[in-house]
Amino acid sequence: MKHLSLLSIIISLFFLLFPLKTNFVVAEENLSLNTKYYVLIEPKSKQVIVQSNPHEKLYPASMTKMMGMLLILEAIEEDRISFEDQVTCSEYASSMGGTQIFLEPGEVMLLEDLFKSVAINSANDAIVCLGEHLEGSNDNFVKKMNNRAKELGMNNTNFKNATGLDDKEHYSSCYDMGILASELLKYDDIVLKYSSLKEDYVRQDSSSPFWLVNTNKLLGHYEGLDGLKTGFTSQAGYNLTATAKRNGVRLVSVVMNEETIQKRSQDTCSLLNYGFSLLKSETIFVGEEVICNYNIKNTLNKEIGIKVKENINVILDKGEKKEDLKIELVMNKIEAPIDEDEEVGYIKITTKSNRVYTFKVYSTCKVEKISFGQIFSNNMKIIFS
Repeated sequence: MKHLSLLSIIISLFFLLFPLKTNFVVAEENLSLNTKYYVLIEPKSKQVIVQSNPHEKLYPASMTKMMGMLLILEAIEEDRISFEDQVTCSEYASSMGGTQIFLEPGEVMLLEDLFKSVAINSANDAIVCLGEHLEGSNDNFVKKMNNRAKELGMNNTNFKNATGLDDKEHYSSCYDMGILASELLKYDDIVLKYSSLKEDYVRQDSSSPFWLVNTNKLLGHYEGLDGLKTGFTSQAGYNLTATAKRNGVRLVSVVMNEETIQKRSQDTCSLLNYGFSLLKSETIFVGEEVICNYNIKNTLNKEIGIKVKENINVILDKGEKKEDLKIELVMNKIEAPIDEDEEVGYIKITTKSNRVYTFKVYSTCKVEKISFGQIFSNNMKIIFS
């Protein structure tokens, strides 16, 4: 494979005989829902499966808290805070009202318990307390929420608070909430651990334990559903961002401005059923599989293996085949030295229905840079051979 002196190279492993088909997303005529505002998304590719009025600005209510949860988890990943932090509640956070765990001013609670209270019980005082701990003040936290929304391309979103309480300048859309949920699911091992619980406790070892009850009434009643966030105010109506996984396929649905909890649940089930009827999961590579070999110039090793560490699964339409995929290797590191198991780039997989996935790739062995003396010796051997 010819070496190119570029910072980043793209090597096509497979090519399509025909151009990729573009997916035009429209409201499905046979999908009769109660609400006019909904979206169904495949979260890894963030591709919309079906939608109606996806960019209409609406009151998101407590679905707002997904952004706060995302910021907390990103900060934990960056080692700026920890689930083991002891967080002190301010007088402002304790005054939130609405759905709450009745934090007292000066009360100290484990950050993990505050996060759990938001994920399960949608506690207003808990999310404000978390935001103040992370950013120093509630205003700073809300500013950070808006900045992150812009980074994610949530173009029809503006946050005025961390709780989701109604404000004429506090709005979002079905599409934006779906994109936010998809980003949040990058931390699915943590988020779903709590959002899937019907109930739990905080202050469990104290004299006044508090019972957390999940506001998502579909848990346990829809196969594979394990999250994500409800929302309700008198102006917002009944909202729900839901996620479910079946046969390796995970979906995110968002319904907004529903009249009742029952209609919210009906529409969520209809959307998810529709998505699962269309899609399938396929394993493209298995963990530790060497997907190709690559030449590194001026090294002792003329060729190294490029591998994946985990199973590589993508979501296809049920009519698609693996042979329809376009797979590209993008090398970020093309010069020695390279350590064994070092991340060296990624593979980009594009489906016929135009879903795009990226996965990290790693070297199978250590690659050492060849010295001038070794280059000279090798050249002499070639000359006199």
